Amino acid sequence: MIKKLQNIGNSRGIILEKALLKLIKVEKDDQVEIIPQPDGLLIKKVDVKTAYHKISDKHRKSLDKLGQ
Repeated sequence: MIKKLQNIGNSRGIILEKALLKLIKVEKDDQVEIIPQPDGLLIKKVDVKTAYHKISDKHRKSLDKLGQ
């Protein structure tokens, strides 16, 4: 699939059609993660539990200090 970048305010964006969003199981108000890859970008749905654990693991020392 080839998409053209479109102007969106002062930025550039890509419109993802409903069928494509359905394919990756993204619905209204879901969040996606955009991961740079050597040959492009990977767009994947963010699972809330996975995101929580990822942030929690990364910032465990800071979170523990805040809890004291």
